[in-house]
Amino acid sequence: MAQEIKLLATDMDGTFLDENGQFDRTRLTTLLPKLAQENIIFAVASGRPLLALEELFKEYLEQIALVAENGSVVTYQGEILFEAKMTTKQYLDLVDVIKNSPYAKGTDLLLSGKDGAYMLEETSPSYRAFMAQYYENIQLVSSFSEVTDDIFKVTTNISPEEMEAGVAWLNQAVPYATAVTTGFESVDIILKDVHKGVGLEHLCQGLGIGLENVVAFGDNLNDLEMMGMAGYAVAPENAREAIKKIADIEIGHAHTGAVLSYMEGLVDDVY
Repeated sequence: MAQEIKLLATDMDGTFLDENGQFDRTRLTTLLPKLAQENIIFAVASGRPLLALEELFKEYLEQIALVAENGSVVTYQGEILFEAKMTTKQYLDLVDVIKNSPYAKGTDLLLSGKDGAYMLEETSPSYRAFMAQYYENIQLVSSFSEVTDDIFKVTTNISPEEMEAGVAWLNQAVPYATAVTTGFESVDIILKDVHKGVGLEHLCQGLGIGLENVVAFGDNLNDLEMMGMAGYAVAPENAREAIKKIADIEIGHAHTGAVLSYMEGLVDDVY
């Protein structure tokens, strides 16, 4: 690794988290002071909303950076460094497009905002239960026009068999937004030209760190830009082939804690 490391940016689901959506808190608690000693910042880069990441890492918020909503919100030690919000017209139009998509699953969609997440009252119980694993403060509304929160992202589901075609259809149908698959059946639709790479860039600018000094970890297609921009890219064994192709190194499976092990190796002078 030729460049000095100053920031570690890791995706969550399928990368840093285990099969239960958790991580080893004892190991991270031990790791963070070691990173600080080496002037290395730990950053979470996820499609998950800011509220969910703040809950997941609540005991570490004064030590880490968060790149949430696939790059739409960036914070460091609780301070917002970047936001990319949709206008009300944009997200309401987007909802109509999704509902009329040949790949849509009825009303299985969600608005992700600063203060919470929003679903229609008629949303299926199964979708509500699924999304409750990833979103905090989910509120049911009779119409999305009732929502007054700042909205960063619209999320929906497309079957795995139709995922590629469905994402392509959405990207053609909505010129101001980009649809990306985040794993499982979920598709995130965010403002065009916003992605984890943009979030990472704003974080680095805010911290005075060069992208060449970043090690990025990811497994899915919404990690492509971030990993391509980082000085060094690391993919777990379970990553998509497209991610493995751009990675500098492949490590063990995410569910074995391989990313934490790799990070621990960095501060123990293994690299």
